[in-house]
Amino acid sequence: MTITKDHYPTIEPPKSTYLPHALRNNSRGIDLDKEALERFKIREICEGWGSYRDAAEWQNYLSMFFPDAYIITSWHTGSLDTFLQASKDAFARGPGFMYILHRMLGCAVETDEELTRAVCKMKVTITVRFNIDGVETDVDSDCRFFFFLEKREGRWGVVFFTLLFDKDRLVPVNPGRVLKVPEEEVERFPSGYRYLAWAEEKVGVNVRLDLDAHGPEKNALYAKCKGWLEGEDVLVSVDGGNGHRFSKGIYRSICFDFAQGIWSEASPT
Repeated sequence: MTITKDHYPTIEPPKSTYLPHALRNNSRGIDLDKEALERFKIREICEGWGSYRDAAEWQNYLSMFFPDAYIITSWHTGSLDTFLQASKDAFARGPGFMYILHRMLGCAVETDEELTRAVCKMKVTITVRFNIDGVETDVDSDCRFFFFLEKREGRWGVVFFTLLFDKDRLVPVNPGRVLKVPEEEVERFPSGYRYLAWAEEKVGVNVRLDLDAHGPEKNALYAKCKGWLEGEDVLVSVDGGNGHRFSKGIYRSICFDFAQGIWSEASPT
């Protein structure tokens, strides 16, 4: 068989999306140990996504975010509250929906020079189990998570999350079963997650289609990462048309009480 279509073009991001003065791994900062410790704190927070969400540890999961956080995935877009409820509902639906697990791999953290804003880019494989036409099936999706974080009152928290998909595959759990996947149906979806999107649509998901690591949305997201680290008041959605607007100094004073497991808020000082 001759392969005529390149589903996975990988091109260097535009140099205009690179921030030379950001602090990153092995960077030439001022206090390398302090800066490395801040990056470690950020990484530890972001790695909680797989550990907490997959186990339905919702109190721990909430501790990663500030309450005004906004989340974009292939199957849900909305505020932290709505994503949390959608995740709970997904677990409650059992095999009629989809069962999602994450393998969190390496990550790279970049911060501004003041150590008040950060972007964590993490390599992840999402494994989603479906039951389609009576065939139990796993879809493995290799992707990149993007966490936008801010330090508020001395504590880091995620204020925006999205991802880009690199490639995926669909495999029956029982190798003796066969699931027929019409190629013309799969090709309607972005190349980086065409099997995942096809399967999600099968279980009733209104799939978001602008999360392809090989499409124009990649450069748009990299530009938003740069703008965030530069302190811009940015609309941190993928396509620039939806989402929440975050900027320094316009959030409520909100803290998470780990002992009580509750959020508390006060008027900004």
